[in-house]
Amino acid sequence: MAAPWEALISTAGGAAATVLGILVGTLVGRRSEERKWIRDRKVAAYERFLQSFTAVEMGMRDAYWEEREPEGVDWEEWNAALVSVSLVADSGTGARALELSLIIGEFSAFPFGEPKDMELLRQILQRLDAAQRQFVHAARRSLHPAEKQPVPWRLGGPPPWSELELMHQRDNELGRIIPG
Repeated sequence: MAAPWEALISTAGGAAATVLGILVGTLVGRRSEERKWIRDRKVAAYERFLQSFTAVEMGMRDAYWEEREPEGVDWEEWNAALVSVSLVADSGTGARALELSLIIGEFSAFPFGEPKDMELLRQILQRLDAAQRQFVHAARRSLHPAEKQPVPWRLGGPPPWSELELMHQRDNELGRIIPG
């Protein structure tokens, strides 16, 4: 009589372990897929934000350089990119995006149609450069929490301030505007 109960208990235990394994595997798989989906959404939002930022910065920088009002700056795309970041960013990355947005707002209030104030331009471009690098670092940390090293460079976008100074010097020497 003991043998059938042992077989039944053994079979039931095996079945329970199998069902438990399936449940745990499903939960772990679902969790992994959700994390991957969220990470993919973050990457897409961060890419869109950086692309939009670069387009806005270059449009405004060129307008200021050419002493004209900025035209063709896609503010709708800029704001849509900000909203995309706000949906997925952690608090650190969101704060860096906000900082970058506030500096862009300051830049948009510059006197575009007037002669260039190179010191004013230098200050805003250096702040934009630092804020962009801080955003990239925060975004990288949000995607890879082990990422501790800040990005020491800025890739893409308008040229650095040192190149703009040379362009301004050539502009003055040649008596013409050389856009960036």
